[in-house]
Amino acid sequence: MTENLWKMSIYAVLPIVLAVIVRKPLRKYPKEYSFGLWFVVFFRLWVPLFIESAFSIQPRLSFTAPRVCKYLYLLGACVTAGIFLAQYIRMRKYTKPAVREVKNIWRCDRISSAFVTGLIRPKIYLPYGLEGRQRWYVIRHEEMHIRHGDLWVRALGTATLILHWWNPLVWYGMSKMYEDMEMYCDESVMKQCAGAEKKLYADVLLQLSADRSGLAGLCFGESHTEQRIRNILNYTRREPETYMVFNLLYYFIVNLCARILLTVPVL
Repeated sequence: MTENLWKMSIYAVLPIVLAVIVRKPLRKYPKEYSFGLWFVVFFRLWVPLFIESAFSIQPRLSFTAPRVCKYLYLLGACVTAGIFLAQYIRMRKYTKPAVREVKNIWRCDRISSAFVTGLIRPKIYLPYGLEGRQRWYVIRHEEMHIRHGDLWVRALGTATLILHWWNPLVWYGMSKMYEDMEMYCDESVMKQCAGAEKKLYADVLLQLSADRSGLAGLCFGESHTEQRIRNILNYTRREPETYMVFNLLYYFIVNLCARILLTVPVL
């Protein structure tokens, strides 16, 4: 069991490196493409399936870990889980005095940035003072997270970091995945806005990032602010037909990468 987890973590190094590299030429395209790359990484980190292929470029791994290494691994996993649990408890403590405004939208005077939390019944928490068009932008952003299923992706990402806590590339990869997730969500909101509203949306993002609450969750203004603002200001809405050829090329490349990166060499 432990050896398989370590093998999956090592085999995930090449998919993570490739995803980080491919993000660069994909900067001019919608972020759903770069965000989609991370599900190949998730597959390698979670599925203990090692299919042999003559086209695989992965190294051949075979080892037996000493018992002391297994104990150290379990200790590290427990400590990492404890840190995430402490963050969650802190968040629940901060939002305890929150007051329901309407439906699943709550107001809280102990937070400085909006966020959404809850897997089964998601709740959107807003700070007081957020009104008008600013409030609309923030709510649309958090609702987009719910619609995309990002809360479940975030939970999977947290579990991934607990299981693969010892691999720094996994931490780096999850950080880049969250960055792509936020920018994909921003772009989904911008599709519902006029082109002139990009600067207003960026101003709201900058305002809410100025005073960070440091709470766990999908916070509107607390994740990769600089990159998101740059992406928003450069965003140009295009019709889906524009990417028809690119879509075919994208899915061909992803399929090819899966064949050579998610398999292991033949003995």
